[in-house]
Amino acid sequence: MRQYIIEHWLLNNSGRPADKSLSETQIEQSWARLGFATLALLFLSLHGANFEYYRTPFLITSGLYFLANIISLFTIRKNPLSALRTISMPVLDVTVVSFGMLVDGGGNSGIYFAYLLIIFGNGFRFGNSMLLYTQVMSMIGLTIMAAVAALSAAPIIYDPSLLYWQLITLLLLPAYVYMIGKRTEKAIKAQTEAEEASFNLLDQGPVPVFTFELDQNGKPMIVYTNRAIHELFQMDHAMLAGECVDRLILPEDSREMFDFCARTLDLQLKDENNTIYIRGINRAGTPLKLTCTAIPVRWRTHRIGVCFILDITQRETLQEQLEAVHKEGYMSTLVAGVVHDFRNVLNNMIGYAELLRMESDKEDVCEQLDAIIAAGDRGSELITRLLKLGKNNKNNIPLQIVRTSGESMIKPLENITGLARLQLPARIQMHCRIDHELPDVAITVIELEQMLLNLINNAMQSIQSAGLIQVTISSDHNHHLAIAGMGALSIRVSDDGPGIAPENIDLIFKPFWTSRSNHGGSGLGLAMVQRIVKRHHGTINVASVPYEETTFTIVLPPFREHTHAATIAAPTQAPASIEVPPPMRILLIDDAAEILRVHQAMLMRLGHTVETAENGLQALETFSKDMAAFDLIITDFHMPVMDGLALTEEIRAVNSHIPILMVTAYGEDQRLQQSSHHHIALLGKPVTMDKFNQGIIEAIRIVEQGGSSQ
Repeated sequence: MRQYIIEHWLLNNSGRPADKSLSETQIEQSWARLGFATLALLFLSLHGANFEYYRTPFLITSGLYFLANIISLFTIRKNPLSALRTISMPVLDVTVVSFGMLVDGGGNSGIYFAYLLIIFGNGFRFGNSMLLYTQVMSMIGLTIMAAVAALSAAPIIYDPSLLYWQLITLLLLPAYVYMIGKRTEKAIKAQTEAEEASFNLLDQGPVPVFTFELDQNGKPMIVYTNRAIHELFQMDHAMLAGECVDRLILPEDSREMFDFCARTLDLQLKDENNTIYIRGINRAGTPLKLTCTAIPVRWRTHRIGVCFILDITQRETLQEQLEAVHKEGYMSTLVAGVVHDFRNVLNNMIGYAELLRMESDKEDVCEQLDAIIAAGDRGSELITRLLKLGKNNKNNIPLQIVRTSGESMIKPLENITGLARLQLPARIQMHCRIDHELPDVAITVIELEQMLLNLINNAMQSIQSAGLIQVTISSDHNHHLAIAGMGALSIRVSDDGPGIAPENIDLIFKPFWTSRSNHGGSGLGLAMVQRIVKRHHGTINVASVPYEETTFTIVLPPFREHTHAATIAAPTQAPASIEVPPPMRILLIDDAAEILRVHQAMLMRLGHTVETAENGLQALETFSKDMAAFDLIITDFHMPVMDGLALTEEIRAVNSHIPILMVTAYGEDQRLQQSSHHHIALLGKPVTMDKFNQGIIEAIRIVEQGGSSQ
């Protein structure tokens, strides 16, 4: 009997608040009894109609009641599972209430409602079993009170009809609450079973899982961990429960983990999740590379986060993926540089061969020179194919203008920065902020990833001890590349390493130049970044304050509809009949002295007058002095100080009629798409005299028709 009362009356606590123990509930009830009893005794001593008649027995009963509750306060914590106290205290409650009704005048006393307080109080605290028990005791107590009132000589009101309705009330009202309680118990039992099943499933599962919630200070604290967590981190539940989540990760990544947990609990409860790449640490101090995915769930009365962890420390595919991205970018930059140099070499070879052929009247010599020229053309075709191979364009498909939406690039950028974080040494922190409103851009996600990885890798290599890398990707509405209603895409990567010496600022983008050749630097990373930026008409700037901050800032224009790009005349065999332009006064610009001499000699052989310049700025000064002194401008594309495209823009600002022919070894560079806006003809290296004639005729035609070369 004792065990039954404890299990089914005391421990059947479906109505008790989840954050209160059995001892706390019983102590709270004892204090409530003392409080109500004190108020009732005071009221009855002042207003009880029969207080004088029942003074002595009532005060003795009240004293015993107070004593019983005081004893309970001192014994509950030592023995919360007392069957005797569980049975006796409701009997004392009913006895005191029944006696109070007699003192207050009988059946019409308002103290009657204390029966309902007793019934509902025990039912809410301890469940339906205690509700039924106190209901029966109250009905017995009310009946005994009515019998005493009927037989007493004291002036007590006794109304059988009132007693009837009072008993009906004590029977039906608690019965209704009992039915509700039963349903509640059933629902709570089902919920408890489901929770236990869920935790059993998590606990037996192979995936490391922990739950967390925010404490009063907003710090995420671990609530539960499964067995897989214990195996991964070599820590048991007793070591982790109640600890901050940064117990599982490197101190350098604490801020990122706190933000991750806070973001998770801010998510809506609609199949949303949150993912981060983070560096963990086990009990032995071994670093771990982790992917954490968390979801918010409703747990009883509040929200908690459930975090699933994937250990990717041993995954070689991660390293292979990053190396493949770097390799692709390095190969593209390397091949493009080699192709450019070879085209210049072939250009000189073919140019000198043509000049010698014009000087020679010997048939066998001319045949040999023709063979040299033909070999040069074949070499040009071969390196054009090599360039396409370096760009991984195996099907010879022309480069397409893509449109990457700002929304679609956010997740890949978050992932690639997360992957980059895992490659950092433990001494380096990385903070990343990516705005959720980014502009659409005409660049692929892969190219964005290549630039980010190279800039982060460059920052990592520059930090010699502990340090911080900060990555910010946002929309810049104030940059000159922004357009109305849409900002430019801004990518900033900064570090607090030793910085870049002022004398090296102009060298860092040069292919193969590196200040860290002894530490694995290839000198291709920044060159590749600059090449991608220029290809997409963007800007890249670097600012460095030694041992304070070095910042690389890339700005890319938002997507806009482009006109058709100008195309490069392929180095194919010249037609049998070539139209010859009239003699012209030509301003020739090229930064390579050898090519400048060859092209000058070829043009002079064609009957033209030629004045030379070594870069765009020098040519602009010469042209500005006397614009009428020239009939045609022939310029190289890629030059220091001012390149051919910038020179063209300056010239077209003051003269829209002079023909311009741009000669370049970078025929596949997408920046040349801008040439269509300036009405110029393009000619790819290597150049022959027949091609010069074709190019000059085409440049004249474009200006006369006001169109671009096709």
